[in-house]
Amino acid sequence: MKRIQDVLVAELHSLISALGSKGGLMSPSVYDTAQMLRILPPAEGVWPAVDWLLSKQQPDGGWGDPAMPLHRDIPTLAAVLALREYGRRNETRVAIREGVAFVRRQAAMWSTSAKMAKDDLPVGGEIVLPGLLDQLDAAGEMHIPRKPYGQLLEFGERKRKSVAKLPVIPGMPWNHCWEITGTEPNAVLLDGSGGISHGPAATAAWVKAASNKPELQESVNRARKYLANAERACEIGIPGVTSTIYPFERYEQLFSLYALQIADLLKDPRLEGVVAPVVKEIAGALGPKGIAMSDYFLQDGDNTAAAVMLLHEFGYPVDLSILYRFQNDNHFVAYAGELHPSPTVTARCIHALMVMGKDVAPFQKFLLDRREPDGRWTVDKWNRSWLYTTSHAVIALVGSPYEQEMREAVEAVLVSQHRDGGWSTHGAPNLTETAYAVLMLAYLERQGFTHPGIGASLDRASAWMLDNYRPFARPDSKVKCWIAKELYRVDRIDTIFELSAMLILDQRKSKERGA
Repeated sequence: MKRIQDVLVAELHSLISALGSKGGLMSPSVYDTAQMLRILPPAEGVWPAVDWLLSKQQPDGGWGDPAMPLHRDIPTLAAVLALREYGRRNETRVAIREGVAFVRRQAAMWSTSAKMAKDDLPVGGEIVLPGLLDQLDAAGEMHIPRKPYGQLLEFGERKRKSVAKLPVIPGMPWNHCWEITGTEPNAVLLDGSGGISHGPAATAAWVKAASNKPELQESVNRARKYLANAERACEIGIPGVTSTIYPFERYEQLFSLYALQIADLLKDPRLEGVVAPVVKEIAGALGPKGIAMSDYFLQDGDNTAAAVMLLHEFGYPVDLSILYRFQNDNHFVAYAGELHPSPTVTARCIHALMVMGKDVAPFQKFLLDRREPDGRWTVDKWNRSWLYTTSHAVIALVGSPYEQEMREAVEAVLVSQHRDGGWSTHGAPNLTETAYAVLMLAYLERQGFTHPGIGASLDRASAWMLDNYRPFARPDSKVKCWIAKELYRVDRIDTIFELSAMLILDQRKSKERGA
């Protein structure tokens, strides 16, 4: 129908034109908000943020998204430690007691396997979680035995030793946990955004450590402005409630346009007026070392691959050596020195090289080695959804000799579709993960890949997505799939994935009707 297409295009137009504004738009963080309350309470008053924190406690006593159990300890411990500062209300004391009990119950999960302690870890978890456990001990709340965390503690100790040898320079990933590792504040650590390695909690800790040093007051003022901006990026409007990463304008732009590229909408004439300025901006931001999630952070392979592909699509000259900078033998990494690489980073790099006509066979073999026996790719360090990981991996295999492996992945996606037409890897179907599946299946269909189940699956998905679509709505309950110190949502990226999927589904139906 033309009418629904017009609505979808209008919302896409609005979102694309806003990409990168305010440094990006992200869901609020329990962890970073709790750290703000502990370290640098808002001058406007703490109780609105305390009440917000209490409202995010789950019925089982923990904080964080139940979709990833091991990602809940960090926000829960931070919330418990923060609420101890404001425990004179009975509901706060109850919340603390239930939170500690939750962490105690969780401990056994950390001893189950080396894979769980490493590959399923939140960003910086090997540093942050042990640090919070030590702080809980120091607070005298309850001692959590360390034996279940043995593998994690060992991993964290190795990471601390390697980070200790790294240079003190701004915008580096290893300072994102400065709230745990930092001691002496140094103005050199502040990057161009005014913060410490794009971490609100890290920046709050730095401000507190520097506040009594007259020679650092100008830097403290810059850091406070950074924290105010990070709060505004959540659009919650409660002092102290903040995001877990800030800024991330390039990440927001690049991943959003990548969704359009998968959907074959990148050059849709209805969107050209808003896409072209973003592409031009990316062209100006891409440097000889690649591109980062913002102009003030270390360049990474994921964003660089998306940029290379995007600029090639629009006829900009691209030097592929910037992408090969992130090659590590038969795969690609986001950052040098990673101990466990991300399959989706390698998949996106493969996709970029494929569209530029390069040999990708060795890298495809790396992906296949990480496939589960049932045909799925399930583990990725940046996104919790196996639908996201599988869709990226399958796209990276198009045109390869691995048709049977692709077919098995497609069948795994098809059989996981809910009866109502949506998809989810945890709980009820949601628009975001349904979009991941739809974009993969529709991409394969356009590339000539045939499977008897794809057509009917996409028809059911189309009906479900339209039934659950609310134009321009931004409910707090939307699914969180991205991984940092806790799970988060990048609303513009995720919504553009959803809208792109719905638009191509509607266009597909129009073609079938001969409209």
